[in-house]
Amino acid sequence: MKNLIRERRKQLGLTQENLEHLSGIPRSTIANLESDQGRLPNVEVAILLARALKVTVEELFIV
Repeated sequence: MKNLIRERRKQLGLTQENLEHLSGIPRSTIANLESDQGRLPNVEVAILLARALKVTVEELFIV
C-alpha cells in the first residue's frame, strides 16, 4: 500500500504543522504515515487527511 500524503502536502505548499491544523490530525501521526508507506490509517483519519488535502481517499491511498 502506498500513500501520497507527503507528495500532495508539498504540492499544496503545506508543512506538516499546516496539515495538522487543517485536518485536526496530530503532526506525529502525519509524520508516521508519511514515513511508513505500508501503514494504513483508520477510516476517520484517511477522510480528514483527504479533505484537508483536497483529494479523495482513493487518490490519497493507493492499494
